[in-house]
Amino acid sequence: MKKKFRLMVIALISLSPWVAMAQSLDQDPSVRVGKLKNGLTYYIRHNAKEAGLADFYIAQKVGSILEEPRQRGLAHFLEHMAFNGTKHFPGKGKQLGIVPWCETIGVKFGANLNAYTSIDETVYHIGSAPIKREGIIDSCLLVLNDWSHYILLENKEIDKERGVIHEEWRTRRAGKAVSRMMEDATPQLYKGTKYEDCMPIGNMDVVDHFAYQDLRDYYQKWYRPDLQAIVVVGDFDVDQMETKIKRLFSKIPAVKNPAKREYYQVNDNDKMIVSIQKDKEQPIILAHLYMKLPATPFSEKNNVKYLRDNYISWLVAQMLNGRLAEVRQQANPPFLSATSHIGTFFVSRTKDAFSLSISCKQDNILGGIRKALATVETARQHGFTASELERAKTLYKTRTERAVKSEKDRTNSHFVNKCVQNFLYGEPLITAKYEDELSDKLNQEVTLEEVNQELQKLITHQNQAFVVYAPENPSIVIPSEAEFEKTILDAQAQSYEAYQEEKVDAELTPNMPQAGKIIAEKDFGKYGVREITLSNGLKVYVKPTDYQSDQVLFSLEGWGGTSLFPDRDIPNLSLITSAVTAGGVGNFDATALRKALTGKAVRIQPSVGDTRQNISGNSSVKDMKTMLQLAYLYFTSPRRDTVAYQSLINRTKSFLTNRSASPKVAFNDSVTAALYNNHPRTRPVVADTLDKANYDRILKLYKFAFSDASKFRATIIGKVNLDSLRPLLTQYLATLPVKTHCGKCTHQHDSINYARVPQYSTENKVVKFNKKMATPLANVSIFYTAQLPFTPKNDLLLDVFTRTLQIAYTDSVREEKGGTYHVGVSFDLDKRQNPDAVIRISYNADPNRYDELNPIIYQQIANIAQHGPVSSSLAKVKEYLKKQYAQMAITNDYWSYVIWHQLRDGEDFDKDYVKMVDEISPADIQKLAADILRQNHRIEVTMLSAK
Repeated sequence: MKKKFRLMVIALISLSPWVAMAQSLDQDPSVRVGKLKNGLTYYIRHNAKEAGLADFYIAQKVGSILEEPRQRGLAHFLEHMAFNGTKHFPGKGKQLGIVPWCETIGVKFGANLNAYTSIDETVYHIGSAPIKREGIIDSCLLVLNDWSHYILLENKEIDKERGVIHEEWRTRRAGKAVSRMMEDATPQLYKGTKYEDCMPIGNMDVVDHFAYQDLRDYYQKWYRPDLQAIVVVGDFDVDQMETKIKRLFSKIPAVKNPAKREYYQVNDNDKMIVSIQKDKEQPIILAHLYMKLPATPFSEKNNVKYLRDNYISWLVAQMLNGRLAEVRQQANPPFLSATSHIGTFFVSRTKDAFSLSISCKQDNILGGIRKALATVETARQHGFTASELERAKTLYKTRTERAVKSEKDRTNSHFVNKCVQNFLYGEPLITAKYEDELSDKLNQEVTLEEVNQELQKLITHQNQAFVVYAPENPSIVIPSEAEFEKTILDAQAQSYEAYQEEKVDAELTPNMPQAGKIIAEKDFGKYGVREITLSNGLKVYVKPTDYQSDQVLFSLEGWGGTSLFPDRDIPNLSLITSAVTAGGVGNFDATALRKALTGKAVRIQPSVGDTRQNISGNSSVKDMKTMLQLAYLYFTSPRRDTVAYQSLINRTKSFLTNRSASPKVAFNDSVTAALYNNHPRTRPVVADTLDKANYDRILKLYKFAFSDASKFRATIIGKVNLDSLRPLLTQYLATLPVKTHCGKCTHQHDSINYARVPQYSTENKVVKFNKKMATPLANVSIFYTAQLPFTPKNDLLLDVFTRTLQIAYTDSVREEKGGTYHVGVSFDLDKRQNPDAVIRISYNADPNRYDELNPIIYQQIANIAQHGPVSSSLAKVKEYLKKQYAQMAITNDYWSYVIWHQLRDGEDFDKDYVKMVDEISPADIQKLAADILRQNHRIEVTMLSAK
């Protein structure tokens, strides 16, 4: 098969260009695709990466675009109802319901069990199902079968769900001005088409009052096998799975005389469409210019021409974005940011567009748009340079090469998504190896002349639409539609000088000091970690793994952070990380560094937090040297760049000008102030803060934080060969500078000044205030802080407690009361906090129901403290955690988490984890809850919309 595949590729390459472009793509042979007599399509693929797990999906070519006016919002409503009772799973809060049954096998509602509805599609899934028993496979398929054809749609369940949908609408709109403005812009952009009113959330008057039969009519008309696909990927026998699917889903009858599934077209326009949307809660000005283009029909995507077109479009956008990023680095940049993209037009898949998105400065709206367009027009008029194209091609090739190396590491969801996109929109279903081989051909074949010609076709100056999302604020003057249109057309009509590119040095670290040495090496702990001590005192902990074939994680960390610096430096502290990264490193400014790293799969970032400073990131195996070079440079050679710093300050000031427009800002500021007792180091950054900052002092603070490598530790985890790694360690880490010590410091923790570290409040208080909001809302966050022994067992108990509490809230506040879309519950346990534990509970609701719902929040915690958690909820949580552990334990990120807990806290967070989960009893959770309530540290922050 491999030989045949290679011969096919060689034959394809040898064909003439036009014949080759018409050549159909070979489908991924590892995916079995079939179609039943009733029209249902199925995709099946074996994947052993997640042992004993499988993902079960049903994708439907059905979305809100198919609704009739009386059904606006019912496509999304129906998605909710699929979890509220089906033929074989009739219950909702009972064991016979889909959600309760899935949670008994460790499939968590919201995380592994979910669905979404968009304009053109609806997709349901059961993810990460542990298929240890054949009965579980059969039941998961039965759930898909019920979703396909047997949703009950009972009157009482419909009525109960109306409130949940309404609260989802409230949550989506509240504090999200852009979402509201997008809905308002849609009728203007799509005037005269079905897309005028198509957003899935729908009309709340319809949601609140529709007749039951309207929902059933939609379901019976559109949920049918010829518009559905079953996708199953996981660790199972493909033949057996296919037999099960055929046996079960063939029983669904085909619909006689089915309604035609239309894909609605988008009108072209000669005159530019300009839509200006304003909202009092919008803090900044966002502008989007679209030039509409023909979209490739779904049926014509499975050929080389489609991939070639996408390849060239990607190159164009990549090169344009590089130029736009350079403009952003100016001392007084004309805009906050600007990016280009070639893809779907707004929300319609039947029309593509070249788009230019600009985040405008409030004092230079038209100037920013003019400059962004000038950058695009310069490329259009003069084309790109050979070096720009070479970098873009190199970057594309790096992506496809890494995709090949990583394909066997992909989780089930990766392959599911490819199958779903193939079914819904005809996207190619090909292997990473095949795409990489085609990219080699394209890299050789596509010329600079061809790319520049394609640029003329993409940036047409025709069929244009321009949308602005702006603050409704008397102090901010927004240009008129005519002014925007004139600015755009004038900028497109001008002539520009050709782009001039500066040469970039090839070598990151040309003048390295003499390499250091390894002075000791030994095993560390029991997880295959090697401790390597370097001659400068730095200890490096290396764990070679094969979980990801082309990933290496790196972290270099020291104690102290901003606690090292006095309060007079507060204006400087929030800018340390951003100011340093804006300036670049060594001989490379930010633009030159980006170019120098083209084709390198590496990401690395310095940061300085409250108690720690670190340089961390990841790379491919072959780019590990580059990663360590960058770590060396960020440690030793942060670059002073006054232009980049001034650009950062100017952009940040502009962003902060209208910061308080969104009510969420006032709420978040109030939460932070209450939780940390208004500690000066947690106060928000405002324009006055920036005026007090000093760039030289910022660099001095950074250099002090990274001045002594002997007080740091490093971890390297991933596909690492120790023999190849050791020379890199001696060259780039053993040469990091150290200081002479007084001998008094005995532990790295001694460098933290805890008097300067913000600590959680131990008060018991309620902070409640009113704020004008576009969408009436009660925004509530409740915190319990407590002092607990810092142990892996307590961390696990907190995890279990918050998860059982989450289930209680879903049952009571969402399902029984229909009072909110979601109650979020989370926790943190931090040895360096006092108290060290915090639990956060947050929800949004109708402000008129706050007095009804809020007591339930407290009542559920009290119930667990008095009676323990519901036994079935505890059992579900334990099943989920054990399944999640098996998934996490085969990732590099998990072992980074385990190793750093050992290094920072002296605790083994992996030891006997599954055993500890099994041993947790209701009494353990009850005791923990009672202990937290007994300490009586509770803070509630509530923001209610002003009447």
